Amino acid sequence: MSRSFSTFVRNGAVAVLTTSALCGLSVQAEPLTLPFSDRSVPAITAQMQPKGMAMTQGSFRKAEAPVSGGFSIHEKDGKTVLTLSGDFKTNDMAPDLKVIFSPSATPLAATKAPGFPLKPGSYTVLAKLQSSKGAQSYVIPASIDLKAQKSVLIWCQKFNATMAWAPLKP
Repeated sequence: MSRSFSTFVRNGAVAVLTTSALCGLSVQAEPLTLPFSDRSVPAITAQMQPKGMAMTQGSFRKAEAPVSGGFSIHEKDGKTVLTLSGDFKTNDMAPDLKVIFSPSATPLAATKAPGFPLKPGSYTVLAKLQSSKGAQSYVIPASIDLKAQKSVLIWCQKFNATMAWAPLKP
């Protein structure tokens, strides 16, 4: 092996380890042996998934009001966080808007237009909506079992009207 190739391989390995450390990836170091084509490449595992990557994400669908944007649920600083996208927008005239979870993947199936009212006890309130538009984040407390939730909704509590909803897909 030539000296310049050796230096390249050694520097490349350092760059890969440095990049991996900066991205929060776990890497298991292996000695470099030739021929390279004989080495097996391990599959990426959940342990190697970069921190902060979305556990689930989706786009909101219209219920009573036009809506745009989506959401993601991810881990941040040891907490589970729901983040609405920067292009999120719903009815800015609706009062008392809340972000809620439903154990139903089709939460509006048992309701009727135009308001799509929800039955008491059929949802869990996460928080008051911070704004009718733009990016915003909400910490999901451990008391909310995300495995039992199948959708996220934007809901007007005062008039029991659902503005928008989205299924939770892993």
